[in-house]
Amino acid sequence: MCKTYDAIYEIAKFVESNILICETFQARFEGEVYKCDCYSNDCKCIDGIITLKNAVATYTNGEQKHFKWINISSKHIEAFSFKCCLTDNQEN
Repeated sequence: MCKTYDAIYEIAKFVESNILICETFQARFEGEVYKCDCYSNDCKCIDGIITLKNAVATYTNGEQKHFKWINISSKHIEAFSFKCCLTDNQEN
């Protein structure tokens, strides 16, 4: 499993917001982290894949796309934070 994947889901347990902001080489993504129920036999998470609901992708060319669901390979995530961890001047 990817360390970034593990870190995102571990930190998600303790933060006030479920809105993840992450950056890849091509885009900045912001959306609700889909938290898996892996305590049952029907675990729907895939190792190394971060799933965001109601996500917005802002590409390096300035184009924005909205997604109901998007899956991001955690090996492509260069940086991440949760919305509650940003200061006012960082939110734009």
